Amino acid sequence: MHELSIINNKKLPFLQYISLGIKKAECRIATNSIRKFKVGDELLLKGKDESVLCEITYLHFYKSFEDMIFGEKTENIVPFVDSDEEALKIYKNFPGSQRVKSMGCCAIGVNPIKSSLKFTVDDIK
Repeated sequence: MHELSIINNKKLPFLQYISLGIKKAECRIATNSIRKFKVGDELLLKGKDESVLCEITYLHFYKSFEDMIFGEKTENIVPFVDSDEEALKIYKNFPGSQRVKSMGCCAIGVNPIKSSLKFTVDDIK
């Protein structure tokens, strides 16, 4: 099983949308550890005191965040924003995001299996 920390709060409710199956992919810099992931592996996405266990359904590698947003579609990776520009701004503001220039990025397809969430999407609207 793989494990990744994930930002999850009322402004960026990534785990809520993954848990509902609306956010279809978790996107990361394509580090060596990410490149070891395999379709069918389990992935535990951990927020602060909550998590979602997922099955990896696909791995799509891209050279840039722009390519990834175009290839995956904003509604599948950042479903709570209204535009590709907003999604791009979120990705570019993540710590270490500048590494995308040298490493590329990966959209990790996720299918939720088990969740320990403390609030729901309805709680954040």
